[in-house]
Amino acid sequence: MRGFPSPRLRSSLSKKLAAKDSIASAPIGKSPSDSSKKSQLFRVSKASGSIPESKSLFFDKTHQKSLTLIDPDRICSILSQKDWFLTLNSEFKPIAVHLGSQSVVSLLQKQENPIFSLKFYVWVSNLDVKLAKDRFVRKVLVELLWRKGPVVLSVELVNEIRSSGCGITEDLLCILMCFWGRLGLGKYANEVFGQMPYLGLKPTTRIYNAVIDAMVKANSLDLAYLKFQQMPSDNCTPDRFTYNILIHGVCRSGIVEEALRLLKQMESMGQRPNVFTYTILVDGFCNAKKVDEAFGVLEMMARRNVAPSEATYRSLIHGSFECLGSSKAYEMLSRLLEQMTVCQEHACSTLLHCLSKDGMAREAIDFISRMGDKGYLPDTTVFGVVMASAVKSLGWTEVCELMDDFIRRGGRPGFNTYLTIITYLLKGRKLAEADRFVKRMVLDGLVCSVVSYNMLIDCFVKAELMGIAMGLFEEMHKEAFLPKPEKP
Repeated sequence: MRGFPSPRLRSSLSKKLAAKDSIASAPIGKSPSDSSKKSQLFRVSKASGSIPESKSLFFDKTHQKSLTLIDPDRICSILSQKDWFLTLNSEFKPIAVHLGSQSVVSLLQKQENPIFSLKFYVWVSNLDVKLAKDRFVRKVLVELLWRKGPVVLSVELVNEIRSSGCGITEDLLCILMCFWGRLGLGKYANEVFGQMPYLGLKPTTRIYNAVIDAMVKANSLDLAYLKFQQMPSDNCTPDRFTYNILIHGVCRSGIVEEALRLLKQMESMGQRPNVFTYTILVDGFCNAKKVDEAFGVLEMMARRNVAPSEATYRSLIHGSFECLGSSKAYEMLSRLLEQMTVCQEHACSTLLHCLSKDGMAREAIDFISRMGDKGYLPDTTVFGVVMASAVKSLGWTEVCELMDDFIRRGGRPGFNTYLTIITYLLKGRKLAEADRFVKRMVLDGLVCSVVSYNMLIDCFVKAELMGIAMGLFEEMHKEAFLPKPEKP
């Protein structure tokens, strides 16, 4: 077929680019190599001195001879015994001091029984307070308890922990409160809070925040307010986290007027709202269908020198499209983003996603053009989304102009984006334009694997251009990309 590069030409181009170490965009659809399976034994060094937490589970090869193996199955077996704490100490305490957060998390995840995970955390906490407070460890433990639980703080469990010489710490109680809230057990969290003297704990602002958060997550907003009002009687002062939790709760319930009252009270108490506070308000106003007030929150942030985050813009943009409709939302949001002195790339990308999802490709192209004056250029992924929308509603001339303009401005379309436009042009029998983008695709080094060849060949087969498909197949063989035989 005239117009398409011969297999020999494409082969020579591919050879010139074969030495490149990387390409602008890897072919989408290429199966990643299977990662090697993790060993069931986690290694810990005997050497003195603490190991930085950023280290891998497997330390440097020079220390391999001095490594001792910790078997997760052995840990599980010990945790099922009554004297689990003493046995863990006798067998693993000398080497456990070298465990990092990643090692602890891996061992926690190996425990099928959530009670065992909790006990192991108690034991590790007794050895290293830093691990008990590690955010990664705490987050994973909450996820495990939520997924495999529920776990209740029974008298038997409390006595078992106490008999080991430990106790229920503030860190442990906050972890339990968090996962109880996610399970909807806000009232149970409140009952445990009332038993703190028995647990040997005194109320603190942090524990109050944990129980209030649990009640908010469990949709027990009235109980959360009661606890909030109880704080001064225990000499606990609400902090920024306390107010953010309550503001989130009332916004989720659609009571945005109460959220504004809490905001004023928060400021009067000397607690300065942060970006999370304002993002919660934006989301709350959008949920309440009060988009104008949500835009007003951004003006409030500007007056108080608080920069919106990606989450702030994301909440505003998605909320505007849901409440106002696509056209009105685009009008208001594009005006807002154009007026900003600094281009908000993430906000622009989110807006383009929403426009493309709603089939507003022409508006998306218009926005890219207007924001181009501010230096905005969509990344490969966002442009691919816009292109996928454009081929559904625009003519081939506009589609080609969009692609050419993106490349001219320094953009690098991904493999799937090229495939989308080539398929679209072949369907419309615009062979010369399709030829041009095939050449560009080769020059960008994107036809570089069996998968990429297969997908490109499939385009021509479906377009009934078997001559070109066979030419690509021959080139594939010359480049030593051999098709994999099907398994019987």
